Amino acid sequence: MQKTKPVLLSIVWTIVMLIFPVVSGVIATVFEMNQIEIFLTQGCFMLLSIIIPIVYVCKRKVYANEIGLRKTEPGSLRETLLFIPLILSELPLMLVGVDFKSFTYVSVLAFFTLMVGISEELYFRGIILKLLKDNYSVTQTIVISALVFGIGHIAGILAGKSIVEVLLQIINAIVFGILAAEIVILTKSLFPVIIWHFLFDFVNHISLATSTSQYIAIGFQEIIMIIYALYLWSKVSVGNIQIIRDVSNKL
Repeated sequence: MQKTKPVLLSIVWTIVMLIFPVVSGVIATVFEMNQIEIFLTQGCFMLLSIIIPIVYVCKRKVYANEIGLRKTEPGSLRETLLFIPLILSELPLMLVGVDFKSFTYVSVLAFFTLMVGISEELYFRGIILKLLKDNYSVTQTIVISALVFGIGHIAGILAGKSIVEVLLQIINAIVFGILAAEIVILTKSLFPVIIWHFLFDFVNHISLATSTSQYIAIGFQEIIMIIYALYLWSKVSVGNIQIIRDVSNKL
């Protein structure tokens, strides 16, 4: 396969996934839905988006464990520091304060953010990561998948966000994408990043951080994520070198 083809296919997968939130956003605008109705509609559309990867996996006869639908690799939890830095990365926004509003709001928000976590991880760290990993080195795969994930957040412009907000969201998504890809490669499982993705989005929605406090909280969040990503990068790099040595010894 040509080197450019996996990247193009990754972009195609990204576009396919983006169709669902974009269409649900249009529907929400046309029908002038309130926030709870928007979360419910978008959550249902993200749930529908999962059908395409499932059909693809069945048709291509890809094993579930090849796209991370399996338990974590034995011993990998220690290498990831038991995911404690992931929890710490959520604290800055929570320390500012949270607003649960109502039981209905929290329930619908939880449904929406969980569906986003499952669908996006299935697409980006499941299908796309495997596609890239089959054609590139581990480190190249991490970087390319994160860039594709970041580019996918350009769609924020369609939601009426400013250029600055979209750029910050893209940067945040790239850092998130690098970290998520590293975790999947080390643990061989999507489940830890699905849970983190869900919590990440959920906390962002319930946080009371606004304007200056939001930027400061997100800044601290980014610092924690970058430090953790650098730590995991060393683990991934060492593991990659070991794999190359094992292959060379067998030749």
